[in-house]
Amino acid sequence: MGLDTGKVCIFGAGGPVGAAAQHALEDHYVLRLTDIRMVDEILEAGEPQSKGAPMPTRPESPHEWRRVDVGNYEEVLSAAEGMDALINVSVLRHDLVPAFHVNTIGAYNVMKAAVACGIRKVIHTGPRHTRLGFEGDYWGDFRVPDEAPLHPGSDLYALTKCLGGEIVQTFAEHYDLEVITFLYCSFLPADGGNSADGSGVHPLAIAWEDTGEPFFHALRADRMPNNYEVFDILADLPHGKFGTHKATRLLGWKPKHSFDRLLRKG
Repeated sequence: MGLDTGKVCIFGAGGPVGAAAQHALEDHYVLRLTDIRMVDEILEAGEPQSKGAPMPTRPESPHEWRRVDVGNYEEVLSAAEGMDALINVSVLRHDLVPAFHVNTIGAYNVMKAAVACGIRKVIHTGPRHTRLGFEGDYWGDFRVPDEAPLHPGSDLYALTKCLGGEIVQTFAEHYDLEVITFLYCSFLPADGGNSADGSGVHPLAIAWEDTGEPFFHALRADRMPNNYEVFDILADLPHGKFGTHKATRLLGWKPKHSFDRLLRKG
């Protein structure tokens, strides 16, 4: 069943995808925002992930912010208590032990907490790495479906997130949960930022301004055909490699920005 109102916990709310989700949901749900850092630390650092990337804002009641290490099950369980849905956008990319701690163990902890708290609706996120030195990736393919298996190769970030996704799918199917996974690859400001006219855009790109709204649609969506459903989240683009058809059909979401300036010459 769709969740029209209620309490939602976001793990990894200090990052740009978490911030986008916060902005899209805060007028509709009561949010418990969590991150390894408190929001004031993040804002004082004043360092967006990239140009145009959203930053979180200090929550006002009834919303709240908690410091939570997603790799610590007790902290995750405490944050999940009393929630109606969980969103996991936590990520760490480059350091071996911390990446496994966040991307793989963190996914396990969120799903274990969902089961312990009787929470049936979870939104998970991860990357679709499209070019990993051709280690079984889909760079040369077209019409790649959302369900295409991830091929992480030996990339640390891709591999640890892929393992986390396998854990999430296992929980979803074993415990009859409603889990939606969003896969991203490339983010840009809607106006294309500093990119030159006609310079092109990645075939799995999404505007930062479109990144949060899919969470709203996923929370309100009715039961999916499968316990675990994957959606590529991207703009409507002419490449023909990836598409928005499944997200439109099952979530009722369509991106608003398509980077026309970057796709036209002259």
